[in-house]
Amino acid sequence: VDGLTEDLITDLSRSAGLFVIARNSTFAYKGRSVDVRLAARDLGVRYVVEGSARRAAARVRINAQLIDAIGGDHIWAERYDSSLEDIFAVQDEVTAKIVEALVGRLAGQPARKRPSSLEAYDLCVRARGVSFQTGLGAREARMLLERAIGLDPDYAEAHSLLALNLWLGWLFW
Repeated sequence: VDGLTEDLITDLSRSAGLFVIARNSTFAYKGRSVDVRLAARDLGVRYVVEGSARRAAARVRINAQLIDAIGGDHIWAERYDSSLEDIFAVQDEVTAKIVEALVGRLAGQPARKRPSSLEAYDLCVRARGVSFQTGLGAREARMLLERAIGLDPDYAEAHSLLALNLWLGWLFW
């Protein structure tokens, strides 16, 4: 779920005219029951995206909703059921629908090329969660990223994280 959230934040932030709160600020509300209006006020935003993802075997269900925090009204809400293989297409659709609801026009496809391997994506998400601040954490992240690249050699994010990992290792360890 964290990977989906991070990617949605990234994709929405690429849309011209949208102000998107940073991941660390939004994750402070993760798993907490919070009044949307109070969270929006604390973050200085008018619109809030809420959602959930549940996985069962090779299927995933995503619920997403866009809320106008001033009145607490739902602007848009949708439920998606798909196979894990289609998760990136569903994520792109959710992003496009949110942008469309906010700006009143159809959004183009995100410029980002999705990984061809769900396992490579998962390894990248896990590597992002490992601290690069210790030699042991950096080694674990490097192994995860090298596995991700082995599964999907064209996965740019895995290459960029590995480059960062190696650079930090050169500087500090």
